[in-house]
Amino acid sequence: MNTHTHLEPSIIAANRIGPELPNDLPALEIVRRPVVGCTARLCAVGDLGLSGRAAATAKDRGPDALFAEVAPVLHTADIAFGNLETPLASDIAPGNMFAAPVTGAATLQKAGFSILHLANNHVGEYGRTGLIATLAAVREAGILPLGAGDDFVAAQQLIRTDIENLLVGWLGCGRTLLPQEETGPRYWEFNEKELLEAIAQARSKVDVLIVSIHIGLMYMDYPRPQNKEMAERLMSNGADLVLMHHAHVLQGVQITSQGRICCYNLGNFLYDWKEGHVQTPVMLREQNEGAIFWFEIDEQGVAVAAALPTWIDDDCRVRWATGERGLQILNRLTRISLDLQGNFEVAFESQRAARNTGPILKVLAFHIKHGNWRNIVDSLRRARLEHLKMLMRWLAGICRTALALR
Repeated sequence: MNTHTHLEPSIIAANRIGPELPNDLPALEIVRRPVVGCTARLCAVGDLGLSGRAAATAKDRGPDALFAEVAPVLHTADIAFGNLETPLASDIAPGNMFAAPVTGAATLQKAGFSILHLANNHVGEYGRTGLIATLAAVREAGILPLGAGDDFVAAQQLIRTDIENLLVGWLGCGRTLLPQEETGPRYWEFNEKELLEAIAQARSKVDVLIVSIHIGLMYMDYPRPQNKEMAERLMSNGADLVLMHHAHVLQGVQITSQGRICCYNLGNFLYDWKEGHVQTPVMLREQNEGAIFWFEIDEQGVAVAAALPTWIDDDCRVRWATGERGLQILNRLTRISLDLQGNFEVAFESQRAARNTGPILKVLAFHIKHGNWRNIVDSLRRARLEHLKMLMRWLAGICRTALALR
C-alpha cells in the first residue's frame, strides 16, 4: 500500500482532475497515487439546508436553481454524499425554522445525491413524527439514509453503496446530546466504543469503509484536539475515510501513514446562515464557503483526494468559487491542514472563546427574554467545566480590548 506521512497539498487547475470542471476553477489536490483494481468516484459535501432563504429561492425560481451550477459534476460521481441538516417536515411544522418540504428529497436526488447523513442535531427538531417524515421522503426519492432508521439497530446498520466489484460501506452517527424515545425511529448518537465495534465488524465485509460523524464546535478552524485523537483511532482501526460535519466552516484534512484520510469538517454546501432565533455573523464569509470533496476510491482505499471550492450566494444557490475567491478558500484549507500536523490546541482554545461564547450567550438571552425555560435548563444541564473556562477566556479578552482602547 502507498503510504503518506505528511499532507503535501498543491493547488492546480480543476480541469486537470475532471475535464467537465470550469476552466477558471482552482482545486486543491490533497493526495494522488496509482489506482488498484476497480475504482469509483465519490463526491462529498457538508451541510445541506433547504429551509430559510433556500426555500424561498426554490419557490420563486424552482428547486433546480439551488444546485444548477454544480449538479452536472455531482452527477458524474458514482456516489454523492451530503449531511441533510433540515428535517423534511414542513407540513408538520409550517412556518417553523429548519423545516423543508418533503419534496426536498427529490430536489437533492435530482441534483445528484445518493446518500444522506441524518444523524445530526436538527433531525429531531420536530420529534418522532418529523424523523419518520424525513426518513420516508429520503427513501421515496431513492436516496439512502445514513445514521438513522426505523429503530436503533437500523440506525447503526452498515450501509452499502457498492460499485460493480468494489465493495463500499458506510457508518454514520452524530453527537447531539438530545433525548430520544426508546422505541420507534432513531438516529445513532455518537459513542466511540460502539463506533469502533461497528468498524471492527464491517472491516472484513467491504473494500472501502467510510465513517460519517456530525460532531465538533461551530465556526472553528480546528477540530477539538480530542476529536482529532478519536479520528486517528477510527482510522487506525480500519476507517479508510472519515467525514465530519457540524462546524459550518471548512476545517483541515489529515492523511495517516496508511493513506487513510479524515476531513475534519466539510463546511456548508447549502445553508442559510440567517436562519435561527438569533443571527450569528461569526466567520460569515467562511460560513458561505464550502467545497465538493472529490475522491477516487479503489480496493486499497482513497487513491485521489481533492477539494473543489464553492460558495453560497445571497439567494442560497451553490456557485463555483472561481478565480481569486477559490484560491483564498483553498489557501485557508491548506494552512489549517498543515497546522493539524503540529500543536494547535492554544489556537483552538483562543478561537473557541472568541467565536463560540458570543453566539451561545445570544441564544441564551433570546430564550430568557421569551421565557423558554426548558431550553435554558437543558443548556445548563449540558454545561461543563470547559464552558466555564471558555467564558473566562472570553471575558479576559474583552478586558484586554477595553484596556487597550483606554
